[in-house]
Amino acid sequence: MYKKIIVCAVCVFIPAVFILGYQKNASDEEQIALMMDLDTKIGQMLMVGVPDTVMNASTAAIIEKYRPGGVLLFGFNLASSEKTSAYIQAMQRKSMEGAGIPLFVSIDQEGGRVKRITDGVTQFPGNMAFGIADDVALVRDAARILGIQLRMYGVNMNLAPALDVNNNPDNPVINTRSFGSSPDVVARMGVAYIKGLQDSQCMAIGKHFPGHGNTGVDSHFALPVISYGVDQLWKVDLVPFKAAIENGVCGIMSAHIMYPSLVSDSIPATVSKEILTGLLRRDLGFEGLVLTDDMEMHAVTKMMCIGDAAVKAVAAGADIVLLSSHGESVPAIVRALKSAVEKGVLTEERINASVQRILRAKLRYTILRYADGKPEMASPVYSDEELRLLLKADAINRAVSRNAVYFYGDRGFDSIAGPASSGTRLLVTANPLLAKELTVEHGAAFRLVSDARLNSAINASGGKKVVVYYHVDALSAGQAAAIRALMRRSGVTLVLLSTGNPFPIMKLQPTPIALFTFSNTPESIRQLASCLRNEFTPRQTINFSLGITR
Repeated sequence: MYKKIIVCAVCVFIPAVFILGYQKNASDEEQIALMMDLDTKIGQMLMVGVPDTVMNASTAAIIEKYRPGGVLLFGFNLASSEKTSAYIQAMQRKSMEGAGIPLFVSIDQEGGRVKRITDGVTQFPGNMAFGIADDVALVRDAARILGIQLRMYGVNMNLAPALDVNNNPDNPVINTRSFGSSPDVVARMGVAYIKGLQDSQCMAIGKHFPGHGNTGVDSHFALPVISYGVDQLWKVDLVPFKAAIENGVCGIMSAHIMYPSLVSDSIPATVSKEILTGLLRRDLGFEGLVLTDDMEMHAVTKMMCIGDAAVKAVAAGADIVLLSSHGESVPAIVRALKSAVEKGVLTEERINASVQRILRAKLRYTILRYADGKPEMASPVYSDEELRLLLKADAINRAVSRNAVYFYGDRGFDSIAGPASSGTRLLVTANPLLAKELTVEHGAAFRLVSDARLNSAINASGGKKVVVYYHVDALSAGQAAAIRALMRRSGVTLVLLSTGNPFPIMKLQPTPIALFTFSNTPESIRQLASCLRNEFTPRQTINFSLGITR
């Protein structure tokens, strides 16, 4: 059951870390910043990982000692919705006791395969499914619902959406996280997502600037390079970011990618002043928050120590240094940033500019309020109309998941799901929901078999027509070999059921008949089964280039 969030006034005193300061006619963020010492300002520029699923001595020590401006939650931090909300509230209280400023609580809840919370928020599909469904209203409503649900949890910042244009079929890390291969589609969908999320008072962070879509390397493990020229960047990669900025996106996350056409030095965008200050701030006019991607990713750590990297990122224009751990990296970054200020490598004015942007965002998104000369924690209060929107969550999820189902094949959809598909239907899947939907719950005439027993099941058909429905989420080498063998076998029609990255499927030669969902969420699986039961006709054209032409 959903309930209204009420504002909680937690801070009833000015913590010791504040120093007196008042400036007539200054903005609220300026007044709050005047109260902070250098340690608290540097802390505000950190977003750190935390251990466990409950408040403990380790988490308390991180918040008390380093006064981070935000925390980043991962799957291992999450239990039930009630337990997670209690953990977040405890961290917020601890932050108010120490820094006197509430935390950004951030998470990667993109949808589809990139999600952290599975209990208490709607499991919408990922960006590719939204892009293929191509319905701006659905995207905006889904994002608004998700934002309200996240705020009810205590999460106030979603590290989404990915604004990368996936124009490289070999991209190992973006693929289904992208709205499309067309800059215009990504821009339209991205703007709708941002507006919906931010309408709910949940902050949207567009990523990965200036674009991760045309890489063949995962920056978690190595430094990717995008070598094409500036003109191509402006025509493709920067189009969605420009649209997002023009439509008020709160934050932009940098990419750990090297762009030789923009920067002469062999360094990632995260530590490049030409990219973060020159391109993002000056050329695109962005005035919001600039976040780094996780500074512990190998694209950065293989090049420089994390303290130096943090200093270079802030000097380049980053406001928030993000890291996934809570170990030695946190004190290393704090020491490096403080030393850089003391030595004049970073000016305190530079720190103040970021801190004021951070405070401005916290004020704007009802995380912080400034009342009676002191900062207090705040939370949004949702209207009855907004709460009624939550009741449409399942219907919106069904609609977008169904509208994204795509059939690829020259025989026609009836050949695999209509009367023409009659005969022995064999289903190969390790997904229990798909098996249940097709073999038990709805009485559909599909026989579930394992990979190991598939050949014997085909041989036992007695010469009858056999249709093999072979489910693939992440295509393995063994599955690829089995698929090729089935495609060569006479008397067998093979239909691939793809719920993951579509590009490896489309590289199989000859290209098999396939039904794509572009998402492996429970609702996407249900809609796949519904389609195979011939309850609706899938789309047979899409706006996403899958890397081949018919």
